[in-house]
Amino acid sequence: MDWLFLGAAPVLARWQARGPAPGVLAGPQGGDRRDVYEREVGLEAPGAPEGDGAFARCARAILGYDIFPPAMLERVLERDPVELGDTVGAHFKLAPGVAIFFASRVVARFEGAREGEVHMTGFTYQTLECHPELGEETFSVEKNVTTGAVVVALRSWSRPGTALARALAPLVRGLQVRGSRAALDHLAGVSTRAGG
Repeated sequence: MDWLFLGAAPVLARWQARGPAPGVLAGPQGGDRRDVYEREVGLEAPGAPEGDGAFARCARAILGYDIFPPAMLERVLERDPVELGDTVGAHFKLAPGVAIFFASRVVARFEGAREGEVHMTGFTYQTLECHPELGEETFSVEKNVTTGAVVVALRSWSRPGTALARALAPLVRGLQVRGSRAALDHLAGVSTRAGG
């Protein structure tokens, strides 16, 4: 991760040539954290997602990596919306004047996919070398075509990826949980905003 002080700008280019975090390609191992955060954020008419309903608003936000509150995490992208293979940067604000920057790579992207009764849009990324966490996370919005319920979800597996993250594991875990809950709050807000 890159430490940034007093408003220094993050540099995504330094991360674009990095490979996956060591061990991430082997997938989850025993003892890894497996998290699922979900929240119903809207109700649409049964059937396909509505043109500018809660599903479409959340889909635009997720594919634009507008998942976390900007006051907590500034997104740094190659392009918006993200595409398969893109490097996605996270400028995480720890305290006034202190931030860290790390990145992940998009390894799957799905838009308008359907599994049974559920329409889904989102993407999965894996952490890159020097990311504080080693793992994978999927961000999605899902609509049940029978009930019309729209749900946002963050599903991941992870473990500390650096010596510092291992040493500060309880603190890092607390920040991770706080970030995931804040993401659900942020996406719930996005789902109700006219124009996305």
